[in-house]
Amino acid sequence: MASAIGGWRRLLPVCPRSRSVSSASTSIPPLAASPATSSSAHDPSFRQGGFALKQQPFQFADLTVAPGQRAFTWLPITRLLHGATLRLPVHILHGAEPGPVLGITGGIHGAEYMPTRMIKEAVGRLAPSALRGTVVAVPVCNPLSFARGTRISPDEEDIDFANLNRVFPGRRATPLFGGGQPHPSDRTLTETLAATITDQILSRIDHVIDFHSHFRNAGLIKTIQQSGQEGRQAEVTAGMCRAFGLGLIHEHSPTPKSMTGQAASMGVSTCVPEIGGGTMSPATAERCLQLGVRGILNVMKYLEMIPGEVELPSRQLLFHAAPHVRPTTSGYLVSCFDPDQLFLEDEPGVPVREGETLGTLFDPYTFEDLETLRSPVDGILYITRRSGPIEAGSHAYAVADFHNSRWID
Repeated sequence: MASAIGGWRRLLPVCPRSRSVSSASTSIPPLAASPATSSSAHDPSFRQGGFALKQQPFQFADLTVAPGQRAFTWLPITRLLHGATLRLPVHILHGAEPGPVLGITGGIHGAEYMPTRMIKEAVGRLAPSALRGTVVAVPVCNPLSFARGTRISPDEEDIDFANLNRVFPGRRATPLFGGGQPHPSDRTLTETLAATITDQILSRIDHVIDFHSHFRNAGLIKTIQQSGQEGRQAEVTAGMCRAFGLGLIHEHSPTPKSMTGQAASMGVSTCVPEIGGGTMSPATAERCLQLGVRGILNVMKYLEMIPGEVELPSRQLLFHAAPHVRPTTSGYLVSCFDPDQLFLEDEPGVPVREGETLGTLFDPYTFEDLETLRSPVDGILYITRRSGPIEAGSHAYAVADFHNSRWID
């Protein structure tokens, strides 16, 4: 087995420290002040007149959660045609001591199942009596797409507005058709979900960990660190992403109308881990679960919500460019890599060279060779797909480009 794993890893030098990849020895950016002595943006009871107050009950929807307690509620959205109520599950852990409010979300894209289990395991390990601050966890943000196993909301008439992570804050600045001001009802069901999350969840939190994964026959591993923030917000965002503990950190501007882009515009510090996929082996699924749970606890340690030392890998690659490789025609993909390979060692992903073959396509009907997919850069493969049928334009591979990247030791 060891030799097989070594073969999978290719024994390439892991990102040679050349002109294109610099190395920096940096610690996690410290909090500007401890949560025990800094103000909370959304909890006026947290601090008053420069003195920390006794922890107060946490009010949320129909709940009043006492310090040191946990609670669960359903957040109603609207009535569906078959008579049931569309609603969001919300878990609240209210610490015995004052501190920040951390949101943990998953299931923005319903086909990305793995984060829901990560959130369940982490929430189950936390003891509110030993917690500073509050955790607000929403493990499934789009129950409609979760139930159908789709990335977007099913049966949405305005398909352009069916991706929950592309319609925040859920209120249109202008009407889709015509001029003037949009009517309050001029939004899709998916936009209604986004508006509820914006108004009821994002408005109540100081920081957020928004989980994603891949789906179907692909695997993925990295943390997204949103750029464009300033001051303390930017420092805490960088600290959270470093503390989460994955070996790949992708810094880029917020995706337009994404949930974390909206959160950042509201002053919330953000961390977007993307771990796992739809068809992991049991061993890899367990490895992904451990990475996700450890990441949540690491971030909470960094925010001083729970005691303990942050567990970091030996080094992390901070990168900016991440070219995706997709087939230009449909066919049967014969992949040179398996998603399980992305999670074998502490430094995630697989090193690849510019021009290296990632996979080939053939026509499953005529057996004609159709296309060879190659790495466009030297870097680390962090998305890969299993062999099998694939449509033109579908996700196949993505590479963290070594150019203008740097190692953080």
